[in-house]
Amino acid sequence: MKACILLNGKIEDLNFLKKTIDKENYDYIICADGGANFLYKIEVVPDYILGDLDSLELKVKNYFKEKGVDFKKFPERKNETDTQLCIHLAKGLGVVDIDLLGALGGRIDHTIANINLMYYIKKLGLNPVIKNNKEDLHMIESEYIDIFGKKGDTISVIPVNGDTTGITLEGLEYPLKDATIEYGDPIGVSNVMESDKCRITVEKGTLLIVKNIEPV
Repeated sequence: MKACILLNGKIEDLNFLKKTIDKENYDYIICADGGANFLYKIEVVPDYILGDLDSLELKVKNYFKEKGVDFKKFPERKNETDTQLCIHLAKGLGVVDIDLLGALGGRIDHTIANINLMYYIKKLGLNPVIKNNKEDLHMIESEYIDIFGKKGDTISVIPVNGDTTGITLEGLEYPLKDATIEYGDPIGVSNVMESDKCRITVEKGTLLIVKNIEPV
């Protein structure tokens, strides 16, 4: 099963948000607190709203209560973030794939924390993707992934959590075979897809993969 978790971040394109939700046909739509404000604007009703609800507009809260949305309120001072609570709820519902929307932009510390959260999700045995109107972010650990797009799309592979070994890039302008990229080395940035599909493999370590949607 697949869920969307909507964060209270920066969403510049509400049309993109609506199209994504319509296209993916998620089994569950879960909002982290004020993320529900975005859904109110595009007239989409979530399944759950979690958090201390301090960022949720009153009219939005009342509207979704009337729609029968399941609210789960938590104290403001807690050990886990609202997003972490949403992730654990999704896992408990049997979700395997999680798309994070509204995770990029805004404060740089929030953006970095949300990207690092993908590693947290991987450790729970789930598959995270961060989506916005400019790029998709994937994370793989000692595995491979097929990325779909179109010829000319920009792909970047960035080591996280240490060095990565056994990296093989197929279907990209600059291929690699059983290569090593050290943590902090930017050599994997701005590769280019040669067709509508590429494959990225890492034998040991963790890679963040960024596919740019707009030409860069």
